[in-house]
Amino acid sequence: IFLIAVLIVLLSSAVSGISPYLRHYEGLSYDREDLHRKHLRARRATQPQEFTLQLDFTAFRRAFQLRLKRSAAGFSEHFEVVSENGRTAADLSHLYSGTLEGAHGSACHGSVIQGQFEGSIHTDNGTFYIEPVHRYTTSETDHHSIIYHEDDMGNNAFISLTFIYPGKVSYEALASRSRRTPDESKTSCLLHLHADHLYFKKFKTVEAVVAQVIAVNDVYDKVDFDGIKLINFKVKTLKDNTDPLQRPFIGPEKLLSLFSESNWGNYCLSYLLTNRDYSGVLGLAWEGKAGNWGGICSKYTTLRDGRNSSLNTGLITIQNYGYFLPPRHVQLTLAHELGHSLGSPVSNNPDGRYLMFPHATDEVRENNDKFSPCSIKHISKILRLKKDECFVVSDQPICGNQIVEENEECDIGHNDTDLCCYSAKEPVGVQCHLKPGKVCSLTLCFGHFIRHLPLPTSIFYSLWQNEHKKD
Repeated sequence: IFLIAVLIVLLSSAVSGISPYLRHYEGLSYDREDLHRKHLRARRATQPQEFTLQLDFTAFRRAFQLRLKRSAAGFSEHFEVVSENGRTAADLSHLYSGTLEGAHGSACHGSVIQGQFEGSIHTDNGTFYIEPVHRYTTSETDHHSIIYHEDDMGNNAFISLTFIYPGKVSYEALASRSRRTPDESKTSCLLHLHADHLYFKKFKTVEAVVAQVIAVNDVYDKVDFDGIKLINFKVKTLKDNTDPLQRPFIGPEKLLSLFSESNWGNYCLSYLLTNRDYSGVLGLAWEGKAGNWGGICSKYTTLRDGRNSSLNTGLITIQNYGYFLPPRHVQLTLAHELGHSLGSPVSNNPDGRYLMFPHATDEVRENNDKFSPCSIKHISKILRLKKDECFVVSDQPICGNQIVEENEECDIGHNDTDLCCYSAKEPVGVQCHLKPGKVCSLTLCFGHFIRHLPLPTSIFYSLWQNEHKKD
């Protein structure tokens, strides 16, 4: 069994003053009361997808015109919040996705809470992040939020990996398994996220998890794992723990071991979210192995020392050396740890600093959120062995399966050369939508066939007739 840790060491660089991770940012002070009123109208809308929430502001010498619609991508249809008062169905009406008006290929994701937008904006010129300023300072400011570009996140993060052996475990004899054909419909790994009291104290609400999961799916669902595609993560339950989980100064290895003592066998993976300063350690996870010895789908099992543990677990922290980590770092840490849970060890490919590379800096930015061929090979092996034991059929539309589903205008899979439809390789909010000026019929799109959900024969024939009357 391998316990894998992500460590981060600060290097010197120019900083913005509120965080060593930000070289530059600008303040935002749009009308929160106005945005809150718009959000309430969106919640009351009988057809939420037909209501567009608008947020306009100016920053970085440009106008941002966000056009957002409610979206709960990244969460299971039956998502629940577990608290000391029991299980309750969660209100996800504060989650939004959309685009920038007039910016083709753009995508926006985030949440609106108490009239404040928090999230990311993807453009042709890179990604912008918006956060509440109180995350970084308690001083009075003339703005309630900050916005910064990904290029302004200092490359002061030197990340390495270390292998920690918590004690030898007797591996059960695993018979060699024949190469099986995986169930293509089972693409979703259901997560349990446990936000401890320190995490909750920092964020105040459980909604802060949202952006991380959406960003992680943007990494995974575009990868072809040896024929296994559209892998994604859905949050099934989120534990809102306002009571202290063990003593505050407990080490990361011990904390994960204690967290693993609970039975998480009903989930694909269970992750602990915390706000503890481990002086460099950002995350830990058990590496995915066959059987119950680590990673996805591992069941509650008895170790050699007699203790019972669930090794389908991991943890991430949002603090490092006394500073709150920007979302981009948290997202890459979570994506990295999930990569270990799926079976990828450290990737030492010298040709590019990939997601699983031990020294992840901004030096080769285009590979920071991508898997190396070696990592894909390792993950593919574990997916083929284990995923059908606990992955489920997604309960939400999946862009890329070549079936036009709810809230999709078209679906041509991962073919990014299509003339009229954005492929699944594009950001969420853009993918599976028509390109500017293009109109797709239900049967053809400039020569490219698009599969749809089955329609009654008479309806399909009528549609076919109408299309050909136009010709």
